[in-house]
Amino acid sequence: MQNVSFSVALYGTKNAKYSVELATLADDRGYQRLWVGDSHMVWREVYALLGAMAVATKKIQIGPGVTHPEIRHYTVTASAMTTLNELSEGRAVLGIGVGATGPGNIGLKPVSVERLEEVLILLKKLLAGESVELEGKTARCVFAGGGRIPIFIGTRAPKVFQMAARLADGIIYTGERESMKPMVDFVREYSAKIGRAFPDVKIVYRLPCSISDDPGEAREIVKGKIARTAMTYLGRLHRRGELHDEQDKKAVERLWREYDTYHHMGPEHSYLVRDEWVDRFALAGSGEQVREKVKTILGEGVDEITIIPFGDEAKVVDRFAKDVMERI
Repeated sequence: MQNVSFSVALYGTKNAKYSVELATLADDRGYQRLWVGDSHMVWREVYALLGAMAVATKKIQIGPGVTHPEIRHYTVTASAMTTLNELSEGRAVLGIGVGATGPGNIGLKPVSVERLEEVLILLKKLLAGESVELEGKTARCVFAGGGRIPIFIGTRAPKVFQMAARLADGIIYTGERESMKPMVDFVREYSAKIGRAFPDVKIVYRLPCSISDDPGEAREIVKGKIARTAMTYLGRLHRRGELHDEQDKKAVERLWREYDTYHHMGPEHSYLVRDEWVDRFALAGSGEQVREKVKTILGEGVDEITIIPFGDEAKVVDRFAKDVMERI
């Protein structure tokens, strides 16, 4: 089996101190990375959390997963990430995308793919300590350049896969499991075409996870996150005329009508989720069931599996380490 990493993604829905405790647990249990979501009206402030996590942990890489250029101007991101890299002694990693509920909850739209590419080019220069031209003025982060910070792009769009292969260290992907193999093949083929070696573009597959001795309970717990993933992933197919299952169409249309971004990924949306979506978009069940599902995913060529723990988050982080990571 290929060299694979396991990571954790957290969203600041609970007390900030609890999130820091989860970070130390993930560090102790041997996870490679810790991603913290950025949607500032519904989750605790990402860089405040990351700073606290940086000084509380020792080995785990940490960073926003993902931030966006609409609310966080790229000069602010450069300064924040450079500071985080200092606090963590070189363990900072940046996840970035076009934006979703972060801008959406205050009435702004995600940036275009073209703008994201422009921002990424400028941001890389700033992180390296170089100067950029900004509104007729030369700008530079005077304390940047002390260490390289890996950049991952969160996306489901083939056009952005190509951008990530050209400019980033990897891709953070959330989508149904059947789409993984075609996506991995697409990225690998495009990377080879432009001259990037196989290990240079990492593919991170992120999905909600709940582990319980009661598999039915575990399946129910992850539905809040699945509501969001299905709405965006299947919704994109629906808008393009590529979603053919009538029950999926009806369920997505209902999500469009009833999903509340101020209760983003919350259990309030569980009733909107088709039960069969759980197997398509999540890791949920007993420890053994989750382990077998992970083995299947790894066989499709991903480099990192990132779990979003749901339910008793600390127990899920601990059980995934013991039931999955230690046995694979």
